Amino acid sequence: MTRISPAQFAFSSGEISPLLWRRPEYQRFQTGLSACRGYLPLRQGGITRAPGTIYRGTTRDNLPARLIDFEFAANDAVTLEFTDGKMRVWRYGALVMDGPSPYELDTPYDDTSIAALSWVQSADVIFLADGLQPVQKLSRFALDNWTIAAADFSTGPFRVQNLDAALTVQASAATGTVTLTASAALFTADHVGSLMRLRPQDNLVPLWGGNMAIAVGGKVRYDGNTYELTVGSNTGVNPPVHLEGTERVSITPDIRWKYLDDGDGIVRITAVASGTSATATVVKQLPDGVVSAATYRFEEGAWSDRWGYPAVLEIYDQRMVAAATPADPRTIWFSAVGAFEDFEPGIDADSAFAYAIAGGSTVNRILWLLRGRAGLHIGALGEEYSTRSDTAAQAIGPTTATFGFDSSIGSKGGVRPIAPDGWPIFVSRDGRRIIQIIYNFEQDANRPAELSLPADHLGADGFEEIAWASAPQRIAWIRRGNGELAAMVHDPTEQVLGWAPYSLAGGFVESMAVTADATGAQDILTMVVRREIDGETVRMIEEQAVTFGLLTGNEPIYTAVHLFAATVFAPETATDTFSLPHLAGETVVAWTDAGDFGALEVAVDGTVVLPHAVSHAVIGLFDETHRARTLNIQASAPDGNAMGRSKRLAPPAGIGLHRTAAGRIRAVERDFARPERPGRWIDLVPRGVAEDLTTAFSGIANPEITTGHAGEVELEFAPVSGAPMTVTAIVPSISEAGL
Repeated sequence: MTRISPAQFAFSSGEISPLLWRRPEYQRFQTGLSACRGYLPLRQGGITRAPGTIYRGTTRDNLPARLIDFEFAANDAVTLEFTDGKMRVWRYGALVMDGPSPYELDTPYDDTSIAALSWVQSADVIFLADGLQPVQKLSRFALDNWTIAAADFSTGPFRVQNLDAALTVQASAATGTVTLTASAALFTADHVGSLMRLRPQDNLVPLWGGNMAIAVGGKVRYDGNTYELTVGSNTGVNPPVHLEGTERVSITPDIRWKYLDDGDGIVRITAVASGTSATATVVKQLPDGVVSAATYRFEEGAWSDRWGYPAVLEIYDQRMVAAATPADPRTIWFSAVGAFEDFEPGIDADSAFAYAIAGGSTVNRILWLLRGRAGLHIGALGEEYSTRSDTAAQAIGPTTATFGFDSSIGSKGGVRPIAPDGWPIFVSRDGRRIIQIIYNFEQDANRPAELSLPADHLGADGFEEIAWASAPQRIAWIRRGNGELAAMVHDPTEQVLGWAPYSLAGGFVESMAVTADATGAQDILTMVVRREIDGETVRMIEEQAVTFGLLTGNEPIYTAVHLFAATVFAPETATDTFSLPHLAGETVVAWTDAGDFGALEVAVDGTVVLPHAVSHAVIGLFDETHRARTLNIQASAPDGNAMGRSKRLAPPAGIGLHRTAAGRIRAVERDFARPERPGRWIDLVPRGVAEDLTTAFSGIANPEITTGHAGEVELEFAPVSGAPMTVTAIVPSISEAGL
């Protein structure tokens, strides 16, 4: 019999897959746990109780909601709540008010649109797309003054030019309201609102030449533009080059030219009379050649009721980028540089342009766009791409854009990716894996990495949403299909990748967003949590509290929030009576400056009475499912590995704790094909009978843990009330006892 004390000084891998539970040589086994539910792995190595949530209110009329983050500055952040047809604004835990009522903005989004929303922010404006209607522009003028309207895309983009020479269109005038006449059935009712660009089939306007006789009203072309002479009788020696208005190009003789067009014109269709006739408003003056004659050289607007609207948006290299209409699911449109609503195509470096990604065996729809460190990343149903400028000193443009293939994993629709370090992290097509695109120096190309592989079991219910919080802990919060969350602690520089499931005392998370707190120093996760309260369905707005285990100062332990849907009270005068109407009829726990009080019933009127008066209280729901459990503790055998042999724990065990007020530990024995045998719970922090929990301790606890003989032995931790608890090391004493 060999007795050893195998130490585990790090748990930063968190909960690992059951497929890794027999891999003691694997790095993540050595820093992993078999369960880490309700605890967070720390980059420093330990595990700490996950923070609870603070109740802030409910969604409008308890309706399903989508949360969108909006950060204008480090100390100016809000969370936008979208429900069917309305938007409300939450700021640092409170609704923005309009007099006595919450501020509300009418929006064109119903439940279907809200679920499909894609958005991108530019200063105090958010552009939103749902693929079902025109892109909307949401503008903030004040906290209680917002507007939303269709973005003004009056210059494009356009589909590929018509190539049927027999199908022509002619305009009745060059400006104002015009009639478009087609040679065959072309127009349908869903053309209303659509753009159309027209160019002459035959351009009979002569090219400018020096010192040519010309009368006032005569027209010439120069550098692709058309000009009309307004003063003079000669073309002179200086050609016109301006792009608007009238300019004088010569003093003696006096010669003035009026800019007319650049060879094409744009109209917006306002009514359709028949398949061959439509009324339109001229947006950009039409050339004479499309008024005096019909032309087949026309292009329909790419975004319209007829061809659909983009479903995803991003801003990259000072361009608005949109993609994925129903008619063109793999086309990406780039605006002009610095002009997010200008999509008129051109050949200049700063002009707008479009690119259609060629498909393989199928035409997989683009599902997301994301600006990254090395380019614009593109996620489709069946593969991932990236694009950037092929010239380092020049922004991406019509002549510099290069597209590369990154992976064939495919993405899940409706899930916005994140890029905390400039490399996108997204949900795979099957919805069960978290993938990151990273650069591989050996291959000089991007490649995928499966971040969820060490904890692949957490994807069994599917991943639905990702939100990134960078401070104080680097965590990707991932909403799962079962309504719970998973925390992915990710820090490549420290080689930390840790996973932990996170339940919210029976709550079902429906949406989430991360914004900075009022100081700008902490990131706050805000959630829509669906709960059943006293037989009624309630959708609560809950903010995740700050993780107490990460604080290194002397914050009082009673400020720790580890309860859910909680309210924090700090009365000026100590009291024993508090009001929690949002938890009426529920059983709650109180964590106070006088200790903990458990299993309290909230009255129908929301009143809860504590056994003692307190000056600070956190009162909310306690999640009894939270547990952390080690992997099978490895024993030593004189002839090699002890797998399959009986072993037992003997006291004492050394448990490293940091600022821990209370917690419990027990041993769990397991034998193949038999039920596991949990031992009795032991307090990690011993206390006398009726002693209040008012002090936290750091150091080495020595609980008297012992077991009988078992094939596998593990240690399990559980929280107590709202008490903070952080475990930094485990040193058990175990011996192998043979077969």
